[in-house]
Amino acid sequence: MSASTNIDHSIEDPEEATIINPDEAEEVVEDADGDVPMDSDSDGDEPMEVNLVNDAKVYFDKHGEPIFSIAAHPTDKSIFLTGGGDDVAYVWTPDHVPNDPEEAKVIPREGKVIARLTGHKDSVSAAAFLGAAGQFAVTGGLDGKLQVYDAAQNWRMVDEAQEVQEVNWISPHPSEVAFALGANDGSVWVYSVDAGKLTIKQVLTSHTASCTAGVWTSDGKLLATVSEDGSFYAWDVDAGRSVVALTAADQRFAVEGGLYSVAVSPSGSVAVVGGATGEMRVVGMPTSQTATGARRTAGRPQAGGGGSTGGGQAGQILASLHTHTESVESLSFHPTQPLLASGGVDGKIVIYDAGRGYPVRKTLGEEGGHHEAVVKVEFVKTDGWILTSCGIDGTVRRWDVRAGTELSCWRGHLGGNAAEGEGGVLGFVQTPERITTAGDDGVALVFETVSGGGIAAPTITGAALR
Repeated sequence: MSASTNIDHSIEDPEEATIINPDEAEEVVEDADGDVPMDSDSDGDEPMEVNLVNDAKVYFDKHGEPIFSIAAHPTDKSIFLTGGGDDVAYVWTPDHVPNDPEEAKVIPREGKVIARLTGHKDSVSAAAFLGAAGQFAVTGGLDGKLQVYDAAQNWRMVDEAQEVQEVNWISPHPSEVAFALGANDGSVWVYSVDAGKLTIKQVLTSHTASCTAGVWTSDGKLLATVSEDGSFYAWDVDAGRSVVALTAADQRFAVEGGLYSVAVSPSGSVAVVGGATGEMRVVGMPTSQTATGARRTAGRPQAGGGGSTGGGQAGQILASLHTHTESVESLSFHPTQPLLASGGVDGKIVIYDAGRGYPVRKTLGEEGGHHEAVVKVEFVKTDGWILTSCGIDGTVRRWDVRAGTELSCWRGHLGGNAAEGEGGVLGFVQTPERITTAGDDGVALVFETVSGGGIAAPTITGAALR
């Protein structure tokens, strides 16, 4: 989870944590007045019974503060990276079976720490594995710091840098040991990691306000970014220049309140951006047959840049959509079908026909579904029609977008309220068989599916939510 959102998830500085010996963690500690924790029945009253529903198979609760970033290892699907409001990142695995046979029977069981990554002085707002083999991990924080860790050295920190005030998001390059980040000052930085050392490849500075989201094309040749100032840029990173530039100065493109989400089609020919008022714009992108000579701005050629014909549509606004009533938080293209999904603060998930000018094909959850803001939508990477979503209501859901029906709903996180900027599921990573979440409640949960179809495991009631 690396993109900034328009939900008011204010990340506050938690008080500096005190390091506690794990062997002492279960001790009951009195406060300054000699009182014991509220769950004690020392006052003679009956303890309050809370019946929680937790469909997870595994939980990971070491953060203790909201988890703002989550990444899955590219080759070892049993390894995850999370970063949180505790200023710490963890590399951890859910596939740990306790030695105690009785403990092994407990569901949900606890995930196991592989490495605790320290050094940030503020919340870890972004995290990613780098390289096709996931040989490095990188974290970015609201302290502006970048830290790189080497898997071959048991995830020891091997380099760090600080060039910005706050890191909003990190997007790993699809094939190289490199990544891009967006900062709160609007700048975009592209780094490579060579022999464990950070090297700045480009600094891109056209946005005039916070850069809220960014994504690479699937071939890694272009980087698309958006900003609170309402601008969109597609960058030729190697050349260090934009090949498409659209700003709020063009009234056809302008979205009041700025842009907060972006997605690029699998072919790289189209980008879609989503804004604060629920509006979206579909923009033509340069194709792989890049021709030199003209940079496209709002569909008009401009001298001095590398552009492409893109079927004559590069830089043009292909469609303007307004299906949401509040901010569009997430966008996802289907990997093989001409489908686009959007999720918004209004709780709606909308499916569009990307092959026919983006008319609405389905609206999911109009009866039921998420009853709070949708934070993320993502198609499952199969040839099927399955979409996964998560929201501030604390649920994770899978949908059959062809039928427009909900397949499954998993619970376990504490629900929240989008207006108050708290609670719920802030992101997830997935395979067809497993969904791993990042919770505002400080817990990561692992939900298992059946054959990737989203059939929920039996609900477990009263399971401990740590």
